[in-house]
Amino acid sequence: MSENCKKSIFKAGYIVTLCALLAKMIGAAYKIPLINVLGAEGMGIYQLVFPVYAAAIALTSGSAGIIISRNVAKKRANGELEEKAGACFLYTMIFSLLAALFLSLFSSLIAKIQGFEQLKNCYFIISPAVFFVGMSSSLKGIFLGEGKICFSSFCQLLEQLTKAGVGLLLSSLLIKRSLYAAVAGAVAGVTAAETVSFVVCALYYFCGKEKYRLKMRFQKGYLKENSFIILHSLSLPLNALIDGLIAVRLLLFFGNENAAADYGLFSGSVNTLINMPIAVALSFASATIPAISYFYALSSAQNIKESSSKSVKNVLFISCACFFGLFMLSGEMIEILYPSFESGQAERAALLLRICAVNTITAPLCALYVAVLQALDRGNTCLKTSFLCLLLRVIAMIGLCFRAGIIGVALSWVIFYALNMLINCAFHKKLLGRDKELVKNNMKILFCGVIMSLSLILPKMLIKDALLKIIICSAAGAGIYCALCFLTGAIGKRREERAVKTRKRSLKWRNSK
Repeated sequence: MSENCKKSIFKAGYIVTLCALLAKMIGAAYKIPLINVLGAEGMGIYQLVFPVYAAAIALTSGSAGIIISRNVAKKRANGELEEKAGACFLYTMIFSLLAALFLSLFSSLIAKIQGFEQLKNCYFIISPAVFFVGMSSSLKGIFLGEGKICFSSFCQLLEQLTKAGVGLLLSSLLIKRSLYAAVAGAVAGVTAAETVSFVVCALYYFCGKEKYRLKMRFQKGYLKENSFIILHSLSLPLNALIDGLIAVRLLLFFGNENAAADYGLFSGSVNTLINMPIAVALSFASATIPAISYFYALSSAQNIKESSSKSVKNVLFISCACFFGLFMLSGEMIEILYPSFESGQAERAALLLRICAVNTITAPLCALYVAVLQALDRGNTCLKTSFLCLLLRVIAMIGLCFRAGIIGVALSWVIFYALNMLINCAFHKKLLGRDKELVKNNMKILFCGVIMSLSLILPKMLIKDALLKIIICSAAGAGIYCALCFLTGAIGKRREERAVKTRKRSLKWRNSK
């Protein structure tokens, strides 16, 4: 693989990362006025819809983009004649349509199970979005596999802008009628966004000069062959679904009268901030899959190891800075972003943010390790790990909720991501071998993060205004962190690999599943 090709792959990854960051910034900015319109309780009710919605998407199309991009990339690499992308597209279309019908027909039952029967209209409104997400995800998978990164990233930005505009407009108008009407208006923004995204993707595909030809036909053994990736895509939505179904009920059962409001603080305000750096890494991981699949098809073990190591280092560089920044400035961020919170709510949200800040490191690295392992046909390993960690998280959540309330829910997520990341890291090391240079650079990055956080203590003590404190500390911290990383050599050009992995070992990976 030429050096120019490798550089173009990572350039694409950086484009996706930047667009994901912008999209998440828009999403976070949208949540701030939305929570001021709906309040903590309304935001908690709004967030109850999304675990069910996310589970429906994961079940029908969560793996579509990954499977299609992998197969398109492999076909580019070795001219593979077997067409799998068309089968994935067809299955996704059928399952997405069935899931949309299920949500609309059983909306009342789902809302009743959650204990909020007024939510039935929200599920009916959001059901078409399940179908449109499936179709647009499949088309984006084609674009990603062909290396057309920019357009998929543009669609992501367009979705967030549409959701923010339509959702805020409708919720602001409908809040005069009732809280549940306003929540339904915000949910309608999601459906509008996914509809627009699908229309734009379809136009781009059909109007393109060089279309990737899809052979829409059922393929024997397709579901069995891709079952590990399909089932793994369910793990995170299933986690969130469990929270949506039982978290509020658990809190109420253990005597928390403000269960819905507390869940709104955790899922609406805190997770909005935490998910920004996580989404950046997830986007980088999605761009990594076609690259690793490309090298895997060519049996290029050296390039696989170099690509995955570089991705891990880049993700840690971003997520480490976010962790220390969120941990040090949690109180000030909550105060500025959510002025409508009462003092008790603000303190609780700041504590939740400090606890969940560690997820900005563990969740992105976990996603990246999973992406690499899936690209190397180790989906079964990722699946077993995820569901083991899911089971342990639920057990931990039940026990911790009894002792710590909503803090217990947050801690259970910390346990889930940390354990998942460590296990996948161990399998990654076993498969590709230990990279001493990567370990050394990662330790340097963490050390630079610690120094950065210590340097923020004095400005935090001297500056009283919260907004000014955030601006000065963020600017100073970013400057110190980046300077230290470059001075210590944590971020820089990797030395050439001394021991080049051979084609023989690459083929051994294939035969040792």
